[in-house]
Amino acid sequence: MKPNETDVSRYDFLSPEQKRAMDEDGCFVVENALPPEVVAELEEAIDEVYARQKELGGLDGDGRLNLRNCVTHHDAFLQLIDWPKTFPKAMGILNWNIHLLTSHLLVLPSKPKPDRATRVGLHRDGGRSYQELPEPHHRMMFKIGYIISDQTDPASGATALVPGSNRYLGRPSIDPKTGSARGLISMNYKPGTAFFFEQRTYHGAGHNYSGKPRKTIFIGYAYRWVKPMDYIVMPEEMLDRSNDVQKQLFGVVTEPLSFYLPHERDVPLKKILERA
Repeated sequence: MKPNETDVSRYDFLSPEQKRAMDEDGCFVVENALPPEVVAELEEAIDEVYARQKELGGLDGDGRLNLRNCVTHHDAFLQLIDWPKTFPKAMGILNWNIHLLTSHLLVLPSKPKPDRATRVGLHRDGGRSYQELPEPHHRMMFKIGYIISDQTDPASGATALVPGSNRYLGRPSIDPKTGSARGLISMNYKPGTAFFFEQRTYHGAGHNYSGKPRKTIFIGYAYRWVKPMDYIVMPEEMLDRSNDVQKQLFGVVTEPLSFYLPHERDVPLKKILERA
């Protein structure tokens, strides 16, 4: 294999069942996506970044850390953007003409449980696209959530999703008995699990009453003609140590028009998908 060439033999592409789940449910889960040693490396990096942000005053008032473009804050996070057990599925969900939309670290501290149940606030991704584009909307982007802390406890504040809401016109209906969206499920899985969901799928952060912080990293992808959410250009020092696939994902191009009319040299994922 040539230097900087991607080892496609390690890639896990989208399966027919996963494609069906994404089309019909707008989400699916991959358990054991990350081995324990990588989970441990990532958790150590998260704790280091959290302590640094706390010292810099970068936490929310409740101690929550919402850190965008987190791949620039620790080298351990970089491996997730083209992780071979998860990232190749991106080409089946969208296609090869994609780039990194966002890298988002969320640390949700535990808080006392209130006397009354609190609903999960749900939303779709895409910013103002839902005010500015008519329904039905098209899939343009999706995210992979990597569970780093144990979120098997229903009180852990895990991400909640409404399967099938990617096909809704308007918001999910509410169950009058629970006050929550009908069909709402929580990603109560062990560390190393990855869950996929597209931008049309209603989702939200749960409420953490577990006594431990919830740690999740979200890596998002979109078509290259969709502007990234949390960066304009990546730092040169990151690009210098990136492989060819990572450079495509970071938006490296020979000319601006390539975002709309791709040049072969700017999209190595095209050849990778052809060889798969």
